[in-house]
Order: sequence, then C-alpha cells, then structure tokens
Amino acid sequence: MDCPNCGVYNPEERTICWRCDQKLPKPEEPKRRQKDPATTMRRAWILIFVVLVIWIVMTWLLPMLLGNGSAPVP
Repeated sequence: MDCPNCGVYNPEERTICWRCDQKLPKPEEPKRRQKDPATTMRRAWILIFVVLVIWIVMTWLLPMLLGNGSAPVP
C-alpha cells in the first residue's frame, strides 16, 4: 500500500509509514456480494431440468434407438 502522505510503498501488514511515521489507513476488505434467492432457485430448477432430460434420454430414448439388445433368432 502506498502512504497517502508521502507516496512511499509500505507492506500491507504495516500500520505506520516507515518514511514519514504517519498512520496508514486500514486496507478495506472487498465487500461480498449477497446471493440473490431468485438466482439460486433458478439455478436449482435448471439443474433439475438437465438431470431429468439426461434421465429420459438414458432410460427411454437410448434403448429405443439401440434396440432392446437381444440378437435376432434365426
């Protein structure tokens, strides 16, 4: 962090500037974004829909396309 008084770089853990002995401001922690419940619910429904589509394809459509798996009797 640069000292606001003299502009000299100071490591983040310092509380006083090593050059001008002025108190350094505390670094601000980035604000965490709050999760929107509507977005979370929308993602849950999309996941449920994708899982349902995969289940339908694996259990119904794929066996119909590949046949029943038994060899024809001569």
